[in-house]
Amino acid sequence: MRRTLLTLALAAFGFSGAAHAGTITAGVYNLYNAYVAGYSVTGTVTLDNSGRTTASNLTFNDPNVANPGFPVFNLPYITNAYNGLSQSYITTSNLGGLMALYFNTTADTNGRLNLCIGNAQCGTSPGTTDPSTLQVYGFYNWSTGSNPGLATTNFSSGYLSQNNVVTNPATSVVSEPMSVLLLGTGILGLAGAARLRRA
Repeated sequence: MRRTLLTLALAAFGFSGAAHAGTITAGVYNLYNAYVAGYSVTGTVTLDNSGRTTASNLTFNDPNVANPGFPVFNLPYITNAYNGLSQSYITTSNLGGLMALYFNTTADTNGRLNLCIGNAQCGTSPGTTDPSTLQVYGFYNWSTGSNPGLATTNFSSGYLSQNNVVTNPATSVVSEPMSVLLLGTGILGLAGAARLRRA
């Protein structure tokens, strides 16, 4: 019996080395704590396992440019992911604005995919990564009057997360070896207890 328990313990340690790849979890992500020019940007983006945006429903909550149904950024235009960053250009359905959403494709210890905001939040030195930006084109609407629009403006904060919990398997690699260690030592402990019972 002791040999069987020891084999299980070693198998558990061996399994831990193969667990979890460092890819992003595909699915719907919520945008949290995101602001442009003092106004929030809220909603969701859907990502594939490389971090590319496949769908979007983001709203810029500035009443100065909030004509009915606008501005909602819901059309991924160009999206790519490389060097650990996603670069997604998202437009409004009436092509009245453009959002450039840059963010990490590796989660931090809180499971958040941090937006690039023109400083080191994306894990790079200041000035080396383009910040996420938002632009609303000025236009005239006869029912609501003139819309002033918004020039290209940087995000000042923000991150993406699935239900605001750890979502990237890469971040759970840190804690998993400890749980496997406890499992392995527990099995070895059972082997020792069985030996004591026999004695």
